[in-house]
Amino acid sequence: MLAQVSVLAAEAAESAEKINPVVPDVVGEIFWGAVFFFLLWILMRYVCLPPLLRVRAQRDAQVQADLEAAEAASTQAEQVRRDYDATLAEARGEASRVLEEARAAAEATRGQKVAGVETEIAAERQAAMAELDAERAAALGQLSGDVADLAVAAASKVVQAPLDAASHRSTVDDYVNRSGGPR
Repeated sequence: MLAQVSVLAAEAAESAEKINPVVPDVVGEIFWGAVFFFLLWILMRYVCLPPLLRVRAQRDAQVQADLEAAEAASTQAEQVRRDYDATLAEARGEASRVLEEARAAAEATRGQKVAGVETEIAAERQAAMAELDAERAAALGQLSGDVADLAVAAASKVVQAPLDAASHRSTVDDYVNRSGGPR
């Protein structure tokens, strides 16, 4: 056990000679640490930091300029879209107007052609009616002579005596004209 105590005593003596790295025991280390800390702080503050701040300010200015340019481009694009919509609406109005004019012209032309055809049809109908009346009159004229002859022949058969067709023809023609003549 004595051996163990002597080993522990040797370790305790070695640990007494060790320096604590967290808390320096020498005033010189604290002084030089503070000097170098402030020198490093001065170097960072006046030498390294200004270029970084300048770059950051330039980047902020560039971002702001880009935002303003984007806003201007957006405004310009909106104006171009409004102009395009206005032009498109004007073109549609013009197309509608032209279409209405063409439709009205076509309707007028169709009306003129229909009126011309109706006039032509009416003239042809009148000519056909006149021709039909003439044919009817000719047919009735021929038929009335035949009817008169037939009526006189039938009457002579009924009375069983010969009748003169020329003397009775005017009576038969008169009766046919009253009852079923030209209408």
